[in-house]
Amino acid sequence: METPNPFSLVTFVLLLFAALVGTAAGILTHMSGVNLPQTLLASGAAAGAGLLWAMAVLRMSR
Repeated sequence: METPNPFSLVTFVLLLFAALVGTAAGILTHMSGVNLPQTLLASGAAAGAGLLWAMAVLRMSR
């Protein structure tokens, strides 16, 4: 018996993209010499913006 999948493939791709963008922004921000709280703020903002951008791109392709 298969367990139902709580996420669709589109949801997985969107969240993965947002996580990758946020991680990359966080690493680059921290490497530039910014302290940790500002790095976390920048990476969270980048992840949110990446999620919104990916949602807009996927919506246009449907």
